Amino acid sequence: MVNIFLENDNINVKVPNTKSLRYVATKTGASMEFGCRVGDCLTCVARVKSGMEFLNKKNDKEIKALEILAMNVEGLRLMCQCNVEADEGEIVISYGF
Repeated sequence: MVNIFLENDNINVKVPNTKSLRYVATKTGASMEFGCRVGDCLTCVARVKSGMEFLNKKNDKEIKALEILAMNVEGLRLMCQCNVEADEGEIVISYGF
């Protein structure tokens, strides 16, 4: 399992492969906000501080959505579009900028 630390809420949780970070935030009661839940609204933008390699690659929709922010999108992800893609590791996330 992958350990995910949601920094803003001081939540540490173990997550199996293929689970979405939206699922993790919802199930743990994290304060991360979600709007559309499909990658259109940019509400769930978060910074992956470490462990990006344990997440799926950005899809075209996510890349286009993040480019709208017109800022350095390095390390940013839409949590509704992220899935864990590893059996072990650690991911640290901050959100709500």
